[in-house]
Amino acid sequence: MATTSYVDPVRRRRNPIRRVIEALLAVVVVVLLILAIFLAVLARHGTDGETTVLGRPVYSVASGSMAPTFNTGDMIIDKPISQAAARHLHKGQIITFQAAQGQGSNSALLITHRIYAVVKNPAGAGVTSVEYRTKGDANNAPDPGLLSPSAVLGVYQQRIPFGGYVLGTLHQPITFVVLILIPVIYLAEEEIRRRWIRLGEHDAARKRAQQGRTGEPL
Repeated sequence: MATTSYVDPVRRRRNPIRRVIEALLAVVVVVLLILAIFLAVLARHGTDGETTVLGRPVYSVASGSMAPTFNTGDMIIDKPISQAAARHLHKGQIITFQAAQGQGSNSALLITHRIYAVVKNPAGAGVTSVEYRTKGDANNAPDPGLLSPSAVLGVYQQRIPFGGYVLGTLHQPITFVVLILIPVIYLAEEEIRRRWIRLGEHDAARKRAQQGRTGEPL
């Protein structure tokens, strides 16, 4: 004799690849959120346009004048330098300085270029004045005019590829909102999924109970 049976709905299981992707995205979101909080707390913005993190000047590269040493969108980290030490730099060092008249329309413009030549001139009484001629690695000609040591802000130490883009994005208030909403939405989706599965299990149990009361074979 033919019988009918009721099969419980199978609990949906997420694809392992999807689970790995979700775990990676969660890690990325947490790292970005921590980095955003870190920058918000520790970053300091000077009136001259300089940003420092833990006392180290950091800059976002806005042009390709120093390619391939670093490129547009990179973040560079400098070592602060005193005015006395700025008088003893040498050819080949990469420095960040405030643009002099004729090097930029904005006097607060910061430029990071390589020292192309060191110019020493007698200043009298046995004193020698020092000035620097700078040049971007990708430029065909040196920067116009000579640079005074007093305009030097720091000496290049290292770069973080695409770090400038990240730095600029993390400085946007909307970034905090998005980074906070992502885990909230994820947790809400997980809770909805669990409730949906629980509802299916309750419905299956109810149907089994009804079949048992009516004497239908299981």
